[in-house]
Amino acid sequence: MGELRIMGSKGDQKVIWDPKNKDEVDASKITFDSLIKKGFKAFKVDKKGDAGSQIRKFDPKAGKIILVPEIVGG
Repeated sequence: MGELRIMGSKGDQKVIWDPKNKDEVDASKITFDSLIKKGFKAFKVDKKGDAGSQIRKFDPKAGKIILVPEIVGG
């Protein structure tokens, strides 16, 4: 199973997909792409959940992807 964790003003949201289910993968990719266009940053988390690396394209085999909004300082 794959999982998008979306941090935002609505709290922590979760979108899951089965990599074998094309409809779920497509819906998750649409969500991912939409958030990236809004300025969110995406991080693929390693299997232990300890570290992540930034990604710019949806990877249906990633397992867990965390999306965070762009942080603006003032």
